[in-house]
Amino acid sequence: MTTASRHQDTLASHAVCAAAGARDSVRTAQFFMRILSGAEYWGRPLEAAGQAPARPAAPPADIRPGGYLLAALVSRLARIADRLTTWSVNLSITLFAPEWRKLPSPFTHGIMNEVAAAIRADSFLVNPLFNAYFYRAAIHILRRYRTPPFLVLEHRVDAARRTLLADIGAGLNGSEPDFLAHAIMALVEVAPIARAGKPRDASVIARTDDQNLTVYAIACIALLFAEQGKPADELDEDQFFAVVGALIAPRLPVIESLVAKRDVAGLARELAEIQGMY
Repeated sequence: MTTASRHQDTLASHAVCAAAGARDSVRTAQFFMRILSGAEYWGRPLEAAGQAPARPAAPPADIRPGGYLLAALVSRLARIADRLTTWSVNLSITLFAPEWRKLPSPFTHGIMNEVAAAIRADSFLVNPLFNAYFYRAAIHILRRYRTPPFLVLEHRVDAARRTLLADIGAGLNGSEPDFLAHAIMALVEVAPIARAGKPRDASVIARTDDQNLTVYAIACIALLFAEQGKPADELDEDQFFAVVGALIAPRLPVIESLVAKRDVAGLARELAEIQGMY
């Protein structure tokens, strides 16, 4: 590779990261808007905070009137800003990238090879398939097991992609479990899930401490299982993620231990064993 081509590749890689970082800045701002929108309920019982009152809520007895009015004002301004941001983002996506929020289906024929090959993809305008799949899959999985708001940072997914490119190169040079073991390691290390929200239920998946490990284990193993074909026509991607989560829940402590020890070979063997369960 010539110096000019290496320089061009570096610029393209930085462009992808910069674009993802710009989108993440909007997501981060909106995340904190949604946190602040509940400021008037801070310090109040959860039952009261979880309900939308029919009339303006009365201030808690132990808060100064001025402090309550300020909290209520902050909440209302945050909700207005959140609505405006949501409207602007939705309009931009509708006009310029209607397919932007679509999850690349793990049931797509050959998607494992495409995701692996996309490690090498650098484009300012088109999101690499690796980034698109693992960012969108995290959102879908979190929505099933955790309550919003949560924050997933796309530029960290891109950092995992660039780490894999440096470590193993693009494409499936080894086995599928080996590639996915490297992917889980890279994704857990950069931790794209900055805020995971609160557990939606009492399930093992919802209540694990490291949601990056849990979510990306499900996303990777879903790719591994989906290579065998769609199990049922009525099963959509969200339901499939739930099935995968239920299957791997008893194996999560083993996966967590292997990731902590950076044992890629052991993790690949574990994934191959899990694949045999399907």
